[in-house]
Amino acid sequence: MTIAATPQAASMKGVPFVLFGIFVFTIQDVIIKWMSGNYPVHEIVFVRNLVAILPVMVLVYLEGGWSLLKTRRPWPHVVRAVGMFLSYLSFYLGIAAMPLADAVALFFVAPLLITALSVPFLGEQVGLRRWIAVIVGLGGVVVMLRPGGGVVEPAGLLMIFSALSYAVVVIITRRIAATEKASTMALYACYAYVLLGGLIGALIGDGRFLAAAGDHASLAFMLRAWQMPSLMDFGLMVVLAFITAIGFYCLSQAYRQSEASMVAPFEYIAIPLATLWGYLFWDQLPDRVALAGMAMIVGSGLYVLKREARRGRRVATARSLRPKL
Repeated sequence: MTIAATPQAASMKGVPFVLFGIFVFTIQDVIIKWMSGNYPVHEIVFVRNLVAILPVMVLVYLEGGWSLLKTRRPWPHVVRAVGMFLSYLSFYLGIAAMPLADAVALFFVAPLLITALSVPFLGEQVGLRRWIAVIVGLGGVVVMLRPGGGVVEPAGLLMIFSALSYAVVVIITRRIAATEKASTMALYACYAYVLLGGLIGALIGDGRFLAAAGDHASLAFMLRAWQMPSLMDFGLMVVLAFITAIGFYCLSQAYRQSEASMVAPFEYIAIPLATLWGYLFWDQLPDRVALAGMAMIVGSGLYVLKREARRGRRVATARSLRPKL
C-alpha cells in the first residue's frame, strides 16, 4: 500500500538539494580564498571551467542530448555568460580581501536588486512594502561598507558589483528559461569562463602589473602571474570543477522539484556556513556593525521572498478562476 505525498511534503523535496548545493558552493569559496595568495583568479577560473566542461556536458546529455545546444537566441546566452563571468570574478576577488561571512552577506543583496530590476526589465509590479524592504536592505549594505570611517573597502564594492551582475543574469535567465535548459546555459557559461579567463591571462598573466597591487589582496589576486600549479593545487582546481557541476545541478533540481518561495530562503544558509568556515580557517568573526548590516540584508531579502510568494499564489489563483471559454 502506498500513501500519496501531501502537497507540503512535495514542496519540501527540493530543500535537501538546495542545502547541499549551497554547502558545496561555500566549500568552493573556502578553496578559492585559500588559493588566492598563490595564483591569479583568471588562472583558477580557466582551469576550473576547462575541467568542468566535461561533467556539464554529461548533464546536457542527460537532460535531452546535444540538440539542446542549438538555440535561436544566442545573444541572450552571450550576455548572460559574460554577466556570470563578471559576477563570479568580482566575487572571488572580493573574498580574497575580506572576511568570508561579510563577503557572502553583501552578495545576498542580489535578491533585492533582482526585485528592483524586475520592474523596468520584466514589467513586474512591486508594491510599497517590497520597495521599503529593498531600501532597508540597501541600508544594510551601507552599514557593512562603513563609509563613516572615511574609506570604503574596495573589496566590498566588488561584492556589490558581483550582486548587481548576478541580478542582471537572473533577469536574463527569467526571459529565456521557457525555451532554454539549465544545463545548456551552464555549458555556455563554462565556455565564457574559459575564453575570458584565458584572454585575461594572455593579456596580463605574466605578472608585469603585480607591483601596482601594493598590499591589496584583491588586486594581487587579479594581477599575479600564471604559474604551473603543484599537484595538490591542481587537484583542488579539479575539485572546484566538480563542485561547480554538482552545485548547479543541485540548485537546478531544487527549483524544479519545489516552488521558488519554498527553496530560496534556504540559500541564506550560506551566511552561517561562511561564518563557520571563516572562523575555523582564518579566525575571523563578524563584529557588531557587520552583524547589524547582515541582519538588515537578510531580513529584507526574506521579506521580499515572502511577499513575492504571496503574489505568485494570488496570480495562480486568479488564473485558475478565469472562465474557460
